[in-house]
Amino acid sequence: MAMAAAHFDISHTHGLFASARNPAQTSSAALGWTSLFLSEQQEEPFKASAEPVPDHLLIFHLGGLAQVTGVVEDMKIQAVIPPGTLCLCPANSTLSIELENSIETLHLYIRSSVVNDVAKSLGYDFPDGIRLRPRVGQRDELLEQLAFEVRSVAASGGASTALYVDQMALAIAARLIRHDYSKEPAPAANSRGLARGRLKRVQDFVEAHLERSIQLQELSLIAGLSVSHFVRQFKRATGVSPHQFVLRRRVERAKRLLAHSDQSLAEIAFSCGFSHQEHLTHTFRRHVGSTPGNYRRSAQS
Repeated sequence: MAMAAAHFDISHTHGLFASARNPAQTSSAALGWTSLFLSEQQEEPFKASAEPVPDHLLIFHLGGLAQVTGVVEDMKIQAVIPPGTLCLCPANSTLSIELENSIETLHLYIRSSVVNDVAKSLGYDFPDGIRLRPRVGQRDELLEQLAFEVRSVAASGGASTALYVDQMALAIAARLIRHDYSKEPAPAANSRGLARGRLKRVQDFVEAHLERSIQLQELSLIAGLSVSHFVRQFKRATGVSPHQFVLRRRVERAKRLLAHSDQSLAEIAFSCGFSHQEHLTHTFRRHVGSTPGNYRRSAQS
């Protein structure tokens, strides 16, 4: 079985909001995500120096003018940062900050391994990993939209969000790289899509583990490809993303159980990998055009 990547929790962050003074209102800490970590909080004035961490930190200012003094890497900061802007603290950067007033922020960490993998797939060759530049008070509407989507997923909860979030991380990484580097993506090495044997191994793994959270890294390891190459080749071979494929297989299993078992809807949701019964109902209606209850009555009549 493929080894799952490490759970991205608050111990892997700078720890700025581990205390009761700035508690997170929304967090991904309990969701088992491996590529992203998110927290949303009301920040009260504070002063801190944090040890470098190996992953990149994006800070989105949601409300209030941030009066900030500090240092990120070798960039000195003394600014009033307005809502609707972001700051970036690259991986392995020193961070010293003093906040003089109360603000609302969204912190989004992304694994440097994800960014490096995407950079390699785009044709960049950095033996020690790609280096992102610090950013302070910049606007980036696409990154903001991606971050808000991640926040929405975190708020909805559930282990089944992990695969979707992994794919969101790829989009975020590509946007970060595009901002600092202008090289056009390299041509895809294989335009035919995932080889039949590799595709079969991935499909078999998905079927065998539908009841639990499935991570993108697991599927790419089974295929023997980097995450970003796997996603592209899988979509060429199947016409859908890995996340969409897994959702469809979960719906198909749910249809079989609804038609041929007397399990409750909650039990079927759990055995198919949905977070809860409402998640099953919402997804099932979108894919089938009917609620699970109506489908069961029709199939068993």
